[in-house]
Amino acid sequence: MQDESRSLGGEVAIDMDSRANPLQLQLIDEQDSYIQSRADTMQNIESTIVELGSIFQQLAHMVKEQEETIQRSDKHIHTTGFTYSKTTDSTVQYMLQRHAVQTTQTLTVAVVFFFKSA
Repeated sequence: MQDESRSLGGEVAIDMDSRANPLQLQLIDEQDSYIQSRADTMQNIESTIVELGSIFQQLAHMVKEQEETIQRSDKHIHTTGFTYSKTTDSTVQYMLQRHAVQTTQTLTVAVVFFFKSA
């Protein structure tokens, strides 16, 4: 054995007899199947992660669009509130002016009636 290891340059060679034990072959096959199964599972996990990444990118895009929509709606609400306030002020001014005109008309009629009666 030493002569064999010296002739191979210090390396030990193990002779794998081609007449391997059927149990060993079965174990090797099971190991290969297990390794292949694990590789397939890893590929499935990887593709699922990639798919989830895509879904999250789409979700981020939708959230951004919703943010823009909400900001526009908020701006419209503020504009509507301002317009409502201005409209209310204008209506109050109109009512005050109308009341003043009616009062003036009433006083005018009263004065005319008073002077006609006198």
